[in-house]
Amino acid sequence: MQTYSLFINGVFDNVLEEILNTQRVAPDQILFLQPYSGRRIKRLESDPPTAENPVRLYLSTSGALSEVSYTADVVGWEDKGAMSVDRREIVVKILKCFQPGEEGLYYHPRSGEPSVNLLSIRRLAKLHNPFSVAELIKISDHEPLSENRSTSGGWSYVRRCASLPPTQ
Repeated sequence: MQTYSLFINGVFDNVLEEILNTQRVAPDQILFLQPYSGRRIKRLESDPPTAENPVRLYLSTSGALSEVSYTADVVGWEDKGAMSVDRREIVVKILKCFQPGEEGLYYHPRSGEPSVNLLSIRRLAKLHNPFSVAELIKISDHEPLSENRSTSGGWSYVRRCASLPPTQ
Protein backbone atom coordinates (compact mmCIF):
# COMPACT_ATOMS: atom_id res chain seq x y z
CA MET A 1 0.00 0.00 0.00
CA GLN A 2 1.28 3.48 -0.87
CA THR A 3 2.21 5.87 1.95
CA TYR A 4 -0.51 8.35 0.98
CA SER A 5 -4.20 8.07 0.20
CA LEU A 6 -6.48 9.91 -2.20
CA PHE A 7 -9.78 11.58 -1.34
CA ILE A 8 -12.31 12.27 -4.11
CA ASN A 9 -15.21 14.58 -3.32
CA GLY A 10 -18.79 13.97 -4.42
CA VAL A 11 -18.98 10.82 -6.53
CA PHE A 12 -22.51 9.99 -7.68
CA ASP A 13 -24.14 7.33 -5.48
CA ASN A 14 -25.49 5.42 -8.50
CA VAL A 15 -21.95 4.95 -9.90
CA LEU A 16 -20.76 3.46 -6.62
CA GLU A 17 -23.86 1.28 -6.16
CA GLU A 18 -23.39 -0.13 -9.66
CA ILE A 19 -19.79 -1.05 -8.81
CA LEU A 20 -20.91 -2.71 -5.56
CA ASN A 21 -23.56 -4.72 -7.44
CA THR A 22 -20.94 -5.94 -9.92
CA GLN A 23 -18.52 -6.84 -7.13
CA ARG A 24 -21.16 -9.06 -5.51
CA VAL A 25 -21.01 -11.42 -8.49
CA ALA A 26 -17.48 -10.67 -9.76
CA PRO A 27 -15.49 -9.69 -6.65
CA ASP A 28 -12.09 -9.59 -8.36
CA GLN A 29 -13.20 -7.54 -11.37
CA ILE A 30 -11.31 -4.27 -11.69
CA LEU A 31 -13.74 -1.44 -12.42
CA PHE A 32 -13.44 2.25 -13.23
CA LEU A 33 -14.03 5.74 -11.92
CA GLN A 34 -13.89 8.72 -14.29
CA PRO A 35 -13.48 11.91 -12.24
CA TYR A 36 -14.98 14.95 -14.00
CA SER A 37 -11.85 17.01 -14.47
CA GLY A 38 -9.36 18.09 -17.07
CA ARG A 39 -6.69 18.26 -14.35
CA ARG A 40 -4.49 15.21 -14.08
CA ILE A 41 -4.13 13.45 -10.76
CA LYS A 42 -0.40 14.07 -11.00
CA ARG A 43 0.80 11.84 -8.19
CA LEU A 44 -1.02 8.86 -9.68
CA GLU A 45 0.38 9.75 -13.10
CA SER A 46 3.99 10.03 -11.91
CA ASP A 47 3.88 6.94 -9.68
CA PRO A 48 0.99 4.82 -10.96
CA PRO A 49 -0.56 2.47 -8.42
CA THR A 50 -0.65 -1.24 -9.13
CA ALA A 51 -2.48 -4.26 -7.75
CA GLU A 52 0.66 -5.01 -5.74
CA ASN A 53 1.05 -1.41 -4.55
CA PRO A 54 -2.40 0.23 -4.50
CA VAL A 55 -3.44 3.65 -3.24
CA ARG A 56 -6.20 3.78 -0.62
CA LEU A 57 -9.14 5.81 -1.92
CA TYR A 58 -11.65 7.63 0.28
CA LEU A 59 -14.88 8.84 -1.33
CA SER A 60 -17.67 11.18 -0.36
CA THR A 61 -20.88 11.13 -2.37
CA SER A 62 -22.76 13.94 -4.05
CA GLY A 63 -25.50 13.46 -1.45
CA ALA A 64 -23.15 13.60 1.58
CA LEU A 65 -20.16 15.76 0.69
CA SER A 66 -18.89 16.14 4.26
CA GLU A 67 -18.73 12.39 4.98
CA VAL A 68 -16.43 9.65 3.78
CA SER A 69 -18.92 6.93 2.85
CA TYR A 70 -16.81 4.57 0.73
CA THR A 71 -13.27 3.27 0.44
CA ALA A 72 -11.52 1.39 -2.35
CA ASP A 73 -8.08 0.54 -3.68
CA VAL A 74 -6.80 2.38 -6.75
CA VAL A 75 -4.79 -0.15 -8.75
CA GLY A 76 -4.23 1.87 -11.91
CA TRP A 77 -4.31 5.32 -13.51
CA GLU A 78 -4.58 6.20 -17.18
CA ASP A 79 -4.88 9.34 -19.29
CA LYS A 80 -7.98 8.66 -21.37
CA GLY A 81 -6.70 10.80 -24.24
CA ALA A 82 -3.44 8.86 -24.49
CA MET A 83 -4.95 5.37 -24.49
CA SER A 84 -4.29 3.13 -27.48
CA VAL A 85 -7.27 2.19 -29.65
CA ASP A 86 -7.04 -1.42 -28.42
CA ARG A 87 -7.00 -0.37 -24.75
CA ARG A 88 -9.90 2.01 -25.29
CA GLU A 89 -11.96 -0.78 -26.89
CA ILE A 90 -11.31 -3.10 -23.96
CA VAL A 91 -12.23 -0.44 -21.40
CA VAL A 92 -15.44 0.35 -23.29
CA LYS A 93 -16.38 -3.36 -23.36
CA ILE A 94 -15.77 -3.66 -19.60
CA LEU A 95 -17.86 -0.55 -18.94
CA LYS A 96 -20.73 -1.80 -21.13
CA CYS A 97 -20.71 -5.17 -19.41
CA PHE A 98 -20.12 -4.23 -15.78
CA GLN A 99 -20.90 -0.49 -15.51
CA PRO A 100 -23.57 0.28 -18.12
CA GLY A 101 -24.73 3.33 -16.15
CA GLU A 102 -21.45 5.04 -17.05
CA GLU A 103 -22.54 5.05 -20.72
CA GLY A 104 -19.02 4.38 -21.93
CA LEU A 105 -15.70 6.12 -21.75
CA TYR A 106 -16.29 9.85 -21.84
CA TYR A 107 -13.96 12.72 -22.61
CA HIS A 108 -16.32 15.66 -22.12
CA PRO A 109 -18.93 15.03 -19.42
CA ARG A 110 -22.00 17.17 -18.91
CA SER A 111 -19.85 19.98 -17.48
CA GLY A 112 -18.19 20.44 -20.88
CA GLU A 113 -14.75 20.27 -19.25
CA PRO A 114 -12.38 17.59 -20.58
CA SER A 115 -12.15 14.42 -18.52
CA VAL A 116 -8.61 13.06 -18.37
CA ASN A 117 -8.31 10.59 -15.49
CA LEU A 118 -9.38 6.97 -15.59
CA LEU A 119 -8.94 5.18 -12.26
CA SER A 120 -8.92 1.40 -12.06
CA ILE A 121 -10.30 0.33 -8.69
CA ARG A 122 -11.06 -2.80 -6.73
CA ARG A 123 -12.47 -3.65 -3.32
CA LEU A 124 -14.97 -0.82 -3.13
CA ALA A 125 -16.66 -0.89 0.27
CA LYS A 126 -19.54 1.14 1.62
CA LEU A 127 -18.74 2.12 5.20
CA HIS A 128 -21.24 1.05 7.86
CA ASN A 129 -20.12 4.06 9.88
CA PRO A 130 -19.25 6.97 7.58
CA PHE A 131 -16.86 9.48 9.10
CA SER A 132 -16.25 13.19 8.69
CA VAL A 133 -13.94 14.31 5.91
CA ALA A 134 -12.22 16.39 8.63
CA GLU A 135 -10.68 13.13 9.87
CA LEU A 136 -8.54 13.11 6.73
CA ILE A 137 -5.38 15.22 6.86
CA LYS A 138 -4.15 16.89 3.66
CA ILE A 139 -0.55 15.98 2.87
CA SER A 140 0.05 19.42 1.31
CA ASP A 141 -0.43 21.47 4.50
CA HIS A 142 -1.12 18.93 7.28
CA GLU A 143 -4.57 20.47 7.85
CA PRO A 144 -7.83 18.50 8.01
CA LEU A 145 -10.13 18.57 5.02
CA SER A 146 -12.92 21.10 5.39
CA GLU A 147 -16.40 19.86 6.21
CA ASN A 148 -17.85 22.95 4.50
CA ARG A 149 -18.34 21.40 1.09
CA SER A 150 -21.01 22.69 -1.25
CA THR A 151 -20.03 21.25 -4.64
CA SER A 152 -18.84 17.92 -5.97
CA GLY A 153 -15.50 17.46 -7.65
CA GLY A 154 -11.87 17.69 -6.80
CA TRP A 155 -9.46 15.54 -4.89
CA SER A 156 -6.74 15.76 -2.26
CA TYR A 157 -3.81 13.63 -1.25
CA VAL A 158 -4.46 12.69 2.36
CA ARG A 159 -3.64 10.49 5.28
CA ARG A 160 -6.05 9.31 7.93
CA CYS A 161 -5.63 10.56 11.50
CA ALA A 162 -3.38 8.06 13.27
CA SER A 163 -5.64 8.04 16.33
CA LEU A 164 -8.59 6.67 14.38
CA PRO A 165 -9.36 2.98 13.93
CA PRO A 166 -8.99 1.49 10.41
CA THR A 167 -12.01 1.75 8.12
CA GLN A 168 -12.07 -1.92 7.13
